[in-house]
Amino acid sequence: MKKSIILSLLSLLGTAFAEQITILGINDMHANVDSIPQLTTCVQQERAKSPQLLLLSAGDNRTGNPYVDCGDHPGAAMIQLMNHIGFDLSTLGNHEFDGGAAAMAYCINTADFEFVSANVFPTDKLGVDLKPYKIFERNGVRIGVLGLLQVDASGRPDAHPDQCKGFSFIHPLELAPHYRYLRSQCDILILLTHIGFENDVKLAQIFPEADAIIGGHSHTRVENGHMENGVLVTQTQNKLKYITRLTFDVEDGKVLSKKAELLPLKEYEADAKTSAMVEQLKNQPFFKRSLTTVKRDITRRESMGCMMADAIRNCVKTDIAIVNMGNVRLDSFAAGQLTVADVYSLDPFGNDTIRMTVTGAELIRVLENITQNDDHGAPCVSGMCYKAVWPAGADRMRVTSASLADGTPINPEGRYTLAINSYLCATTENMPADPGVSAQTDGASCMLKYLETKDEIDYEGVSRVEATKE
Repeated sequence: MKKSIILSLLSLLGTAFAEQITILGINDMHANVDSIPQLTTCVQQERAKSPQLLLLSAGDNRTGNPYVDCGDHPGAAMIQLMNHIGFDLSTLGNHEFDGGAAAMAYCINTADFEFVSANVFPTDKLGVDLKPYKIFERNGVRIGVLGLLQVDASGRPDAHPDQCKGFSFIHPLELAPHYRYLRSQCDILILLTHIGFENDVKLAQIFPEADAIIGGHSHTRVENGHMENGVLVTQTQNKLKYITRLTFDVEDGKVLSKKAELLPLKEYEADAKTSAMVEQLKNQPFFKRSLTTVKRDITRRESMGCMMADAIRNCVKTDIAIVNMGNVRLDSFAAGQLTVADVYSLDPFGNDTIRMTVTGAELIRVLENITQNDDHGAPCVSGMCYKAVWPAGADRMRVTSASLADGTPINPEGRYTLAINSYLCATTENMPADPGVSAQTDGASCMLKYLETKDEIDYEGVSRVEATKE
């Protein structure tokens, strides 16, 4: 009897020494400042329950909101809001490169938190302060966080090559195993990644030493986590729709249990102080100017892209214009006023517009090859239409027919003027013989000029591409 009581007391004592660690993870916020007040409230409530929690971002904090992306210091306004909320750490996303090294360095130096990315190597002259990992201590528990960024077949992240100058990269799945030694230095090991859900699963298979992966890039909604090879893989879709709460029970340096819960941020009330900060940020008359009226809801992303392509072709005065689907950053648009802010939300990149002369055969090849690196879908066009198929297992589509807007078939030997952005010129294989010249304008500027001349636009249902899967 006495022995049983002693064992029970020892068991209770053991339980008393267990610590519960809370980590909040979010990814691909893309400067959705309108939801930042709800995020603030959520974090405040979670901190009230767990004062020692960690708040981590898996990258792509910026790009998607003109109030954040434009100006003298692109991205910095989002960093200020993250400082206000109290982020503890972020990794780099590919869109952290959108403003170039100077903008990245400014944001990192402005942040009250650090950035970690083990497979990104800036030169000293860029002023970009990156560490591969950081180890925190919370209530005596050591928490290691290793950062990793996606790298595509070109050896770079998905960003304009010019913005990646001065950096070198190693593929994250190649580099990650070299950091297995972190397991012995911490009680909880987190991989904070921006490599996409499929690659996170592969990472878990080769890095079982990790306890969890807080991921991003693919905008995947992972409900309550995915367990892979003993590693808890999480991701919260994008644009502050959700945040993941991870909880770990740790005793004697070992994780006894772990779980993830997806919290919908729309269910939280907006924090008043943060709302005031957001309103002050958005109080810029330049962005509020109305350009035109959208007659009907535009419900398709391709239709938005067709409008963008029309604007570029009209501005640069070419036969044809191409806009890659990855350049179209709004999926839809409601009927009503379309403002300058909406234009920069639709195209936040500022890529130069290039004017070139191509043969019909070169034009078709460009359309096909764009899809090798842009996995968002078939390119949008103006001045033409085309049909294409996606062969099973192929890395690009195949155009089966193409014609000008008036129905005249594209002549492989014919010559056409083409407007296309500089990002595509730099990342698309086997571009036309004519390298083209800069039109000294970008996509957003073209849209401003095009739309302000129209009292009303109606792009609902506009489609110039018929793409099917084989």
